[in-house]
Amino acid sequence: MRASGGTALAPAGHNGAVDHRAAERSSRDLLRSWAASPGRAVACRVVTPERSFHHQVQGNTAFPAASLLKVPLAIAAEDAIRRGDLTGTVPVAALRSGRPGALEVLAAGRDLTPTEVLGLAIALSDNDSATWLYRQVGMAAVREVLARLGCAGTRLADAERPDVGPLTGVTTADDARTLVTAAADPVDHPLVAHALRNSIQSSRIPLGATEADVRLAHKTGSLAGVAHDAAVIDCDTGTLHIAFLSRDQGDTLVTGYEMGICTRELLEVWGLGARTTTGLA
Repeated sequence: MRASGGTALAPAGHNGAVDHRAAERSSRDLLRSWAASPGRAVACRVVTPERSFHHQVQGNTAFPAASLLKVPLAIAAEDAIRRGDLTGTVPVAALRSGRPGALEVLAAGRDLTPTEVLGLAIALSDNDSATWLYRQVGMAAVREVLARLGCAGTRLADAERPDVGPLTGVTTADDARTLVTAAADPVDHPLVAHALRNSIQSSRIPLGATEADVRLAHKTGSLAGVAHDAAVIDCDTGTLHIAFLSRDQGDTLVTGYEMGICTRELLEVWGLGARTTTGLA
């Protein structure tokens, strides 16, 4: 079998065992092939019982962060909930900004807990929910999360842009991989991890790894010409941590499709075994 960029996939070894050196060579080729188009970066880590592999292409290059910044925001909110600093409920009407979104389908008088607002901000990437969380925890708390996780390449803009959400700034593929790996840890961040694992799927990374095959936690980010996806994909025989970032893309649907194909091929060369594909709008 051959990869989308014409790269031969690593053959399995004797009795179906993975040839780790061949898998590493093929993985580097796959990642280089995906990032060969202008305006793309990727960072990847594969962990199996026998091997740990890390590679990145343009992994420290800054990209518009888009909704990936909801991840450190949600971690900061979960910290506040755990400390007891963020309690009570908030009516849906108080969250709404008037923009179309998930909150419009809920009764205006319904009360939501902070945990439910956090879930909407991550699973549905709802900007109004994220804005409310930001008003509760503040910029300093989000920056503290980034510093704690070692995300030195992620910088937040001081000025707010309500049209794209409460937080704007830049991040890198390496930082995005670090962020989603930390956030998907059900021990350290059970609320955020639960929301990530129940994200509404899109035709990016989930194209290559679906719930029928693996346990997937992922977060997308989208702006004009920008398509990101960062994921932790847990399989029975190992875990893939990966972040794709892009900008100045002529067709973000094509970019996202190619993320999914690259993901599927990475899983195959490591013998992690995704079998089916699906895409949900």
